[in-house]
Formats: sequence, C-alpha cells, structure tokens
Amino acid sequence: MKLRRDIASVPVRTGAETWSEIIALITRPDSIDAGQLTAAASVMATLLSEDHYAKHPLTLKGDGHRLVIYGAYGADAVARGAEVAPLDWNPTGKAWTLHVPCDPEDLDWVTQTLKTRAPRLAVHVLGSGPTDTEQDASTAANDTSAALSINWGAAS
Repeated sequence: MKLRRDIASVPVRTGAETWSEIIALITRPDSIDAGQLTAAASVMATLLSEDHYAKHPLTLKGDGHRLVIYGAYGADAVARGAEVAPLDWNPTGKAWTLHVPCDPEDLDWVTQTLKTRAPRLAVHVLGSGPTDTEQDASTAANDTSAALSINWGAAS
C-alpha cells in the first residue's frame, strides 16, 4: 500500500527546514541509520529548494507502507500551511531506502556525495522513479546469497 504526505516548502519553509520536517516525519528513536538522514542534510536542503518535488516525490521503501513525500511550493505551500499529518508507524524502524529524484544537471555530484554520506538514499533522474523490481540499498545490504559460493565438487 502506498501512502502520501505533502509538505509545504518554499516559501513556508526553507529547503533545510523542509528536510528537517521530513526527518521528523519518518524517524523515531528506534530508527535504523537515522544519522544518514542528518548527514544528507546539506544536499537535501539544496535539492528541496527547487520545486521538482511538487511532481516528483521522494519515495521511502521500508517497514510497512511505501511512503511518497511531495513538496508544495509557492502559493500551494502557503495554502497548505505548516501542518503535516504524522505517521502511525516508523518507516525507518527496519531496513529502508529513500529514493531521491534529481535533476540531471545535479545527478553526478548528488550521487557521489550521498554515496559516501548516506548510502540508504538512492538517487535517480527525475521522471525515472523507483520500481518494485529494483533491489533497494537496504535489501542489498542484507542479501548474503551471493556473498559466499562454495564449489563442494572441487573440495574432493
């Protein structure tokens, strides 16, 4: 099941304030790797200052429902106001990945920066969103099926 949240951004909040609101929405004290969200703050603040997220949401795949987070900008942000409906579960309580749409002009530096600071954030080009068949960073981190392969025939 997919759930949606809309968060007022510029001019109601700066990009940094929008990111802080998103972190508050998706984390709890028992969240896994929540520090990666904080480590990504400067990059995400820059991205969220642009109005791309009005049409291209952040997508969080984790524990429970899939969460899509849209930004509201300009008059839509003012009309929406600062309230954000809280979630009744912790989507980052178990393995999770946040899919981040990115303008092609920014893709290289954003990908490189987040790869080291926040590997649970998966960057993709605007309009080419995450699919159900792709392997998430959280799933890949826990997948040990290809980690060790033993040829028992060679042992004899």
